[in-house]
Order: sequence, then C-alpha cells, then structure tokens
Amino acid sequence: LLEVIDHDVRRLDRLVSDISNASRLDSELVKEEEEEFNLLKTLGNLTEYLGQQAREKGVDFITDFPGDPIRIRGLEARLAQVFVNLIANAVQAMRSGGTLRITSRREGFYAVVEVADNGVGISEENQPHLFEPFFTTRENGIGLGLAVTRSIVEGHRGTIAVRSREGEGTTFTVSLPL
Repeated sequence: LLEVIDHDVRRLDRLVSDISNASRLDSELVKEEEEEFNLLKTLGNLTEYLGQQAREKGVDFITDFPGDPIRIRGLEARLAQVFVNLIANAVQAMRSGGTLRITSRREGFYAVVEVADNGVGISEENQPHLFEPFFTTRENGIGLGLAVTRSIVEGHRGTIAVRSREGEGTTFTVSLPL
C-alpha cells in the first residue's frame, strides 16, 4: 500500500510541476530575449546523449544533418526542450530493433527538423488530439509534453505537424523561421 501511495504522490507531484511549467511558458516566451544560434549544434549535442539512450534500448539511431550551420533566432533552451521531448517520446514508444531518424534541412525560409520512427504508430482517431493538454495515449503519461512542445514552436513563429500510421511509425515535423 505504501508503494502505491508513494507512486501516486510522485505522479501528482510531476503533474503539478508540469501544469505550473506550462502555465508560465507563454509569459516566459514573451519576456526572454531571443538570440541567434546554430540549430545543428544544439541538435548534435542533444542527439549525442539521446542517441546513446536509444542504442542502449536496441534502437538504431540515425542523424542526417547538412554540413553548413543552420542559424535561427530563438530561445535555444526552449527549442532544445522541444526536440528532447519528441526524441524521448519516440524512444519510449519504440521496440528493440526499430529505427529512429533525426533529420534537418533548409526549406525556403525555414529550418525543418523531422523526428521519424518506425515504431507502433498512432491511431488516426488520436492524431487530432495529440497536442491537446492532458491528452495521452500512455498509461503513465500526463499529457502535457506535446501541448508544451506546440506552444514553444508556435511561440517561435513555427509549426509542428504529425504523420503516423499504426504499425508503421510516426514522423513529427517542426518548421522554424530562419
């Protein structure tokens, strides 16, 4: 009984923290000063660490970045949070032997980053709700990660989209202005 209580208290603590962070996000995006940074350097640092976690799970982790830097203006730490969330979600949803591919490219006046996996996929009925607060398809999920992710991307004048087929995998595409 104590283990169940401890588990529930920890889950509620995470929920309260996530709700608090989500409610502060909009005001922080307005107040903080955007800076120019190399998106590829940020992605490289993140994927080095997260790639190791994926490989330990038996997931083939592939990155495909151009040779030239992609410089954007924004809040680097907040955008890093976007990609950590997308990559961590993908790794969590994948089975050993799967492939996770992170790509980045310039497309017109945008930097485009894709996080694509060949995991279990997301049902068509759930896809329209993925970015809604408190919507989750996982037992232990709180349902704020993708809502916060979308807020950060849109706060940077960007877009986020999802393509998925059950049993075939999921691709999240983030487009940010250059």
